[in-house]
Amino acid sequence: MNERRRPNLPPTSPPGRRRRAGRARKGGRPRLLWPGLTAGAVLVLAGGLALRGATEPAGRSADTAGASASAPQTGGTEEPGKDGPTPEPEEETAKDASKGASEGEEKAEEAEEKPDPGSIPSSGPGTFATAAGGGDRVGGSERTLTYVVQVEDGIGIPAREVASEVERVLADGRGWTADGKVGFRRVSGGTSDFRVRLATAGTVDDICGRYGLDTGGEVNCNVGRDVMVNLKRWLLATQYYADDVASYRALIVNHEVGHFLGHGHEGCPGAGRPAPVMMQQIKGLHGCRTNVWPYDAEGRPITGPALG
Repeated sequence: MNERRRPNLPPTSPPGRRRRAGRARKGGRPRLLWPGLTAGAVLVLAGGLALRGATEPAGRSADTAGASASAPQTGGTEEPGKDGPTPEPEEETAKDASKGASEGEEKAEEAEEKPDPGSIPSSGPGTFATAAGGGDRVGGSERTLTYVVQVEDGIGIPAREVASEVERVLADGRGWTADGKVGFRRVSGGTSDFRVRLATAGTVDDICGRYGLDTGGEVNCNVGRDVMVNLKRWLLATQYYADDVASYRALIVNHEVGHFLGHGHEGCPGAGRPAPVMMQQIKGLHGCRTNVWPYDAEGRPITGPALG
């Protein structure tokens, strides 16, 4: 997946339409708030990347080559297969029909509020705003990792909004803290263990490219201490999560941070079972069900066979 496809568009342009602030979703998932976006970028395919592995790019069948020997430790890319199986619908988790209907309506509204792909900027200045303040430590005390959340300037999304979503994901009881060992704490200054950075495709390409990785205008990556999140993926998700963008954001964070923690790619453990968060789900579910968490509600790890 070495071919890079980046729209030749100006780095900035006037903000586009804005989404309205939505009420919080039921089941603990916040409603998406669509900020104004710069008009003029064109749609490209999707993906992501991570330490020793990947989150999700688009349209090819093999991971990209690793970084050059002189570069710091880096991740690879994960690419979707065009012929991936259609995922089985997840079972209704609402406790009553009324709640289920309400959640279905919220998902439909959420899908309608997604921005026009053409309004998403493809490049930016490469400078970042850091979310102010900080959060409480979550998870185990054996190993506490600090992180900052940054958003590229000029894309119309407040850094604090992104920080709230990242904090929610990392604090979830089904996340990486479920092992009782690792913990996380968001900071806004000083030294941090890693950075979660939301950026345009062009900026993701530039930063990941410094480590020898080709993200092709399409994918996320984890290089060094940076978790780089492609703006298009943050806003549009991928085919299996088209109606649940908030869940896909959790998958991006958990997959990439999982690589940062040293986890490699995994395969589907069996038909009808939840896909491991370290599975390259964009390539196809291979009989598994969509899943964005490394542990289940009972604290049991959701894993599959290790992939090379």
